[in-house]
Amino acid sequence: MKEDLQQVYGFNEARLRKNGVGYFQELAPYLVLLLAAAFADFLSTYRFMLAGSIEDELHPVIRLFSLYLGPLFGPLLGKVGQVTVAIFLSIWFRPGARILLTSLSIIYFYAAWYNTWGIDLYTPRFMSWLGG
Repeated sequence: MKEDLQQVYGFNEARLRKNGVGYFQELAPYLVLLLAAAFADFLSTYRFMLAGSIEDELHPVIRLFSLYLGPLFGPLLGKVGQVTVAIFLSIWFRPGARILLTSLSIIYFYAAWYNTWGIDLYTPRFMSWLGG
């Protein structure tokens, strides 16, 4: 039965072990960049929730966590989950790890920028474009 699941879903521990050898040493700069970007996104999300409202969060899981855990621990738990999944996927798909980690870092830094400054630039123009 276990072999059937491995064939169907492609999950086996040997792949994680093999791809995990030397992972942190090889990809340390990318992981530091990812952690810095994720921390910046977390801080900016926390700041914008304090200034505005938890209901303004677009990510449904982060919003749900924040509604139950508050504006500090909700985004923190969500970001820890996102980074954990990113690390797992970058080990699983080791040849594409640099692309994945760099892409996520760019997205997280952009989200931090948007939460801090971009919302004031985009929202009024978008609303006036909509006729509001």
